[in-house]
Amino acid sequence: MAHLRFQRIGIGVNLQKDPAVALLRELVPCLAHAGFDLFLDSEIEGRVEMPVGIRYGIPPDCDVLIAVGGDGTILRYAREYDEREVPILGLKGGQLGFLTEGRTDRVLGWLRDGGLSVQKRMRIRARVMDGERTAYAFTALNDIVVHGAGFSRMIRMRTVVDGKLMREYRADGLIVATPTGSTAYSLSAGGPLMAPMVQAILLTPLSPHTLSVRPMVVDADQTVGIHIVGGRSNIVVTIDGQDGCELGADQHVVIERSERCTHLVVPDDYDFFSLLREKL
Repeated sequence: MAHLRFQRIGIGVNLQKDPAVALLRELVPCLAHAGFDLFLDSEIEGRVEMPVGIRYGIPPDCDVLIAVGGDGTILRYAREYDEREVPILGLKGGQLGFLTEGRTDRVLGWLRDGGLSVQKRMRIRARVMDGERTAYAFTALNDIVVHGAGFSRMIRMRTVVDGKLMREYRADGLIVATPTGSTAYSLSAGGPLMAPMVQAILLTPLSPHTLSVRPMVVDADQTVGIHIVGGRSNIVVTIDGQDGCELGADQHVVIERSERCTHLVVPDDYDFFSLLREKL
């Protein structure tokens, strides 16, 4: 981890969460009074009353982006600012979350006096291939899920790793997760936990038809291919539970490590195992 101090601060919020909006109203005046240069996400303008003189629009040279909400808010901004690699600090606007670690009563001291570090969290990218052509491309901090849509979602898929057949099986789908995403959807589907700084890719089948089909961890530099070979025709690729596309009949998905990371800002005393004891 590298020790950091901040001056130019961007702020985004989940406007759908009342606790997050209340936290935003409390946070902005405190940071402005402390002399920080603040830039709020443009979507906040006119929707939440803010002090006079607050600037809107997050510039590319911010020292940090504060995402006020839950883990989903961090996932959104991590994807939106993927190319900038702006460090992101998550502040809780709810009760749950493995990424939102900021406690409101400490954030001002952290930003003013130090006490924050940055972790480079691995991302993965998915390419939906139409033959040799890339039809869609996405990156994810948590996971990429290939699954059937609607009722009776069982599909037959073939998974290959570095071009070698891993398994052909029936399931509701497959979760391809980062170590950060191992505490999210993959965990609820029976996947193992991984420490967030591990460099690996986790494959967790969704409700496999055969009990012998188990989660698999592969090296972060290996490439995972997912081919649909039977079952439902309406297949969906979902990115971090927030974005995605439909998968065409002759298309397949290639997933690999992204060349970019998410720079996640955490307290110097960040303790992943303490979080596990608290939340699980």
